Amino acid sequence: MRYRAVVFDFDGTIIDTEQHLFEVINEHLMTHQKDPISVEYYRQSIGGAAKDLHHYITSQIGEQATKGLYEAHHYKSQYLPMINNIKRLMEQLEQKQIPFAIATSSSRLAIQPALQALGLVDRVPVIVGREDVEAVKPEPDLYLTAVQQMNLNPVSCLAIEDSVNGATAAQRAGLGLIVNTNQMTEHMDFSHLNLEGMNMDAETIMAQCF
Repeated sequence: MRYRAVVFDFDGTIIDTEQHLFEVINEHLMTHQKDPISVEYYRQSIGGAAKDLHHYITSQIGEQATKGLYEAHHYKSQYLPMINNIKRLMEQLEQKQIPFAIATSSSRLAIQPALQALGLVDRVPVIVGREDVEAVKPEPDLYLTAVQQMNLNPVSCLAIEDSVNGATAAQRAGLGLIVNTNQMTEHMDFSHLNLEGMNMDAETIMAQCF
């Protein structure tokens, strides 16, 4: 299948914020003399609305401290490097003048510092976040909105994801799908999804999909 565009997930796909947020959450919990959360519990929230995780943290340390936790995470995220494979892929897409977008369950406002630091604000004309849709991943709304803003058909677009929630959203929206995992998502079960491939490098993606 030859695609005309790419829609990237952000957290865990473009930069490895998943491990970072897990560590920030536990730092704040322990500062308040609360037990840290397990990796298994955290993994359930990756790629989606993370409502259960949010409610749990709030119940432990209160709303104000939870707000401070997220602010610290987003502030520090701007210093995380872009995943090298994705950096190469974006450069190769640009060389071939293939457009790409971002569809994230995070809010655009929250990831704005990281987008600025990575130089993506000017490079990515379509960035869709949770404030732009009624439901985030695993619902398809984010991907459908991104594709619509690009004036393309979902089947002509390829999604790059790292989590089951995100991959499910992309598949429900009708996009082609590649999953590149990180240390937080590498043990997730993607067997029920129809993938173009897993953990593919930029050069292989370009050769097989464009």
